[in-house]
Amino acid sequence: MRIACFVEAYNFNDKSEQLALLKFKSTAESIGHTFEFIFKDDITKVPEYDALFIRATTDPGNSAYIASRLAEQAGLPVIDDPHSIRTCSNKAILHDLFHKNNVPSPKSLLFTGDYSREALDNIFSTLGFPVVIKTPYTRFSSHVEKANTEQEFIKISKQFLRRSKILVIQEYIQSDFDWRVGILQNKVLYLCKYCIPHGGWKVKSKINGRNVWGDTVAVPRESISPELEEICISLSKCVGNGLYGLDVKETDEGYKIIEINDNPSLYRGYEDAVDADIYGKIIDALVR
Repeated sequence: MRIACFVEAYNFNDKSEQLALLKFKSTAESIGHTFEFIFKDDITKVPEYDALFIRATTDPGNSAYIASRLAEQAGLPVIDDPHSIRTCSNKAILHDLFHKNNVPSPKSLLFTGDYSREALDNIFSTLGFPVVIKTPYTRFSSHVEKANTEQEFIKISKQFLRRSKILVIQEYIQSDFDWRVGILQNKVLYLCKYCIPHGGWKVKSKINGRNVWGDTVAVPRESISPELEEICISLSKCVGNGLYGLDVKETDEGYKIIEINDNPSLYRGYEDAVDADIYGKIIDALVR
């Protein structure tokens, strides 16, 4: 089979991501398939291939989504499929999905800019302090901020409402790490801890004026707790049958899913550090 891998130039900026992409290519070729990197200038060629694997950043406003739609219309297997992109890229849609399916998650509310005393009191009585403020479209912790006071909430939310008509306001859960559970075709693909850097509160934090990433600690997927596996697979089934990365907090009250992402990070020496067969499993999912 001819597999196209849709990428952008920035996918090759980080050495670990570049090595992961090359590992996908060598894995596919070792079992008799061709694996070609294509860019947005090649987007009209998508139907000429037998399968499409997207590694460029996905959301409905990006070229990767157009490539995904073209693949679907041509009947090609595609990771990520358009439905998964539309669902996972919008935190407001995920908010409704979590509520409708009773997904264990931090308490959250949708906010459209009502700063009346009654509305503010409802937010803070429901969620407490601090709160996490998110625009619907976030990637790598961008446009996700924490407000410790009502004044901070008003300031940050007004800034965010310039970008979006609706925000997700979420209960803050303190932790030293987030579980990242990779799911492929509703089975656990990999498991790791995304650690919170010292002095920060999220995996990518601004500390002393610079962005700092926490460590990634890979864990054997067989060691996943039955409870964590069950809630992650249940949620992935609500979205589709693709490749997802779920961020989960472990609390005294059980696991709480923060979000489910399409197009999850795959960096050589990080997510694959223990379960190195993830490349072959993804290729198999495409060619089957």
